[in-house]
Amino acid sequence: MPQFSRPSRSALSAWVAAVVVTVLPTWELWRERLGFEESSPWAAGGSERLYMYVCRFNSGSTLSPLAPLRHDLEAVKGITTEWPVPTLVVLLGLAACLGRGDPGAAGRRAAGLLVLIAAIDPLASLYGERGICRETAPLFGAEWFTGVAGGWGITQLCLLAAAMLVLVASRGMRSVTAEEMEESQAGMMWRRPAAALADYLIIGSVLSAVVGLAWPIIGFQIGMGTGLLKRAEAAVFRSGVEPANLAVVAGLCAYFWIQHAVWGRTLGKRLLGIRVIAVRTGERPGTGKAGLRTSAFPLFALVPGAGLWFLLVDGLWMLLDPEGRALHDRLLGAAVVRDRARAAKPQT
Repeated sequence: MPQFSRPSRSALSAWVAAVVVTVLPTWELWRERLGFEESSPWAAGGSERLYMYVCRFNSGSTLSPLAPLRHDLEAVKGITTEWPVPTLVVLLGLAACLGRGDPGAAGRRAAGLLVLIAAIDPLASLYGERGICRETAPLFGAEWFTGVAGGWGITQLCLLAAAMLVLVASRGMRSVTAEEMEESQAGMMWRRPAAALADYLIIGSVLSAVVGLAWPIIGFQIGMGTGLLKRAEAAVFRSGVEPANLAVVAGLCAYFWIQHAVWGRTLGKRLLGIRVIAVRTGERPGTGKAGLRTSAFPLFALVPGAGLWFLLVDGLWMLLDPEGRALHDRLLGAAVVRDRARAAKPQT
């Protein structure tokens, strides 16, 4: 039986340092925001405020798949930066390391999640300076790489430092009888979001191509700056549904549902070498299970107000789960495993 881990004095000091390092960016953000709201003329309204709204809602008219991605990442960034989510990640990682399980695996999951949070801001700032308002830079162009490289600031450095501290602290907390993390779950903390990002870009590319073909027929430009989260809100959860938005949401659900039911993996999962299996059988989920999983993710994640918080809880659940499974997979009896581990004994 795995026993509870006991942190050494140096490991405990590393955990405390990681908490302090993650608190600093959130504290500075709120301190600067309060000072900005008190002194900035933007808060008083006027032409400057109108100009800001015009640029915000009319940017991203290019056909780049990064246009909707940037807006959705900004929505995710609003939760991870304005609230002490990184600090919560560190505390949950410590709780997982103190529990019955492998502290090394729990530490790697917490550190990986901190790195993902750090990468959100650079990825959400993929814009150029063309025209009056900023527009999304072309994918993999020189401007794109410049935006990514220049998006790393003090907040990202603090989160990366906290990730290193978590790794160091968790290595010094291995329990004597704890087993190593299963090969099927190794690397899931980065493979799963990387696969989701690949799927997003594939969907965005198809959407861009469809919009590009429709422009000459419709006779006017369709903005691509709106993220999929906003399109889903307008298509399903608001009155005055637009057929185009409804078609985007329907296509998004069909993309995940059909591929998971037929192959057990999407195109993004194929690229990252992972697949979804039913825990009881070790095979791909059936049509019904795949439909339920699609309803939980990504459909439920698109619900305005609650969707982003569901994504947050879903990701944080992986820190405390002994097998590193997401909440929606745990509830539906599914698991995401490496392709080479498919023949291994299913999880129970």
